[in-house]
Amino acid sequence: MKTMQLVYSPDEDGNVKLKKKLQRIMPTQIQDIIATTILLLILPIGFAIHYLYVLPTWYPVMGEAWVIRAVAIGLGIFNVYSNWFFMVKTGPNGKHSMLPNVVKPGFKHCHSCHSMSPPRAHHCPVCDVCVLRRDHHCSFGGVCVGHFNQRYFVAAVINLFLLTVPLVSYAWSLLNLKLAGGVSVGNIWQVMLPHLAWTFGFISFSQFAHVLLFVFTFTTSLFAFYLVTAQVFCLFKGQTRIEFLMEVHAYQLGFVENLRQALGSRWPFIAISCFIPSPLPTDGLSFVTREMFNLHTKDL
Repeated sequence: MKTMQLVYSPDEDGNVKLKKKLQRIMPTQIQDIIATTILLLILPIGFAIHYLYVLPTWYPVMGEAWVIRAVAIGLGIFNVYSNWFFMVKTGPNGKHSMLPNVVKPGFKHCHSCHSMSPPRAHHCPVCDVCVLRRDHHCSFGGVCVGHFNQRYFVAAVINLFLLTVPLVSYAWSLLNLKLAGGVSVGNIWQVMLPHLAWTFGFISFSQFAHVLLFVFTFTTSLFAFYLVTAQVFCLFKGQTRIEFLMEVHAYQLGFVENLRQALGSRWPFIAISCFIPSPLPTDGLSFVTREMFNLHTKDL
């Protein structure tokens, strides 16, 4: 009996390969799809509103003052999304898509993916794979943050926070212009409960929209600040977020060395551009412990 073999033309083969690449990049879980949609659709709409409506309130479009601010904001936006792209593309395991099925000191067997898991690696129930030096699962892209892509995540959230701080200031100033008499103690509840204020006629729909714009911008900035703080806290302690929950302290090498181990040898420059190489000191399969580091320091 003959077996059927699928033969693809060059164009069809290219389409199949492209489809497989897109399937690897695009998220499949509901929470990941929602978060990625917010990042790739809702957030750019917010940036466009700031470009075309908020900034022109004080600076005419294409005027010198507008261009200077637009370029600075655009650079921040580019850094956010370029780092996001590299975070998703690189992945936490880098080229180690298949973990080595060997027994080495510190390796443990993962009963979920039936492979040998190196130190600091943990299984992700969403990605369904063991992740090297797993920090957390990032729904904004549907990928885990781990050994090989943490630098891109850290750079993205730093840029997002620095980008949104001035936007919050502009949105607040615009809100003060649009609310009658500005924001005061007497009408602060209209900012905190805008849906009720609009429903009962205390503010117009236009004022309601301006409150929403400020709340959206402020919430984004606050969330970015939380992400930056969480990363700095764990890096200071030489832990991933999982190791913090598990109270693992074996990899505390001092703040500067912790940064080098997690973000690479050029960690001070990763927020400037994702194209600046920052080589990691380990391959993700083995790590320097505090005892090893202290012993090496004493020998020097």
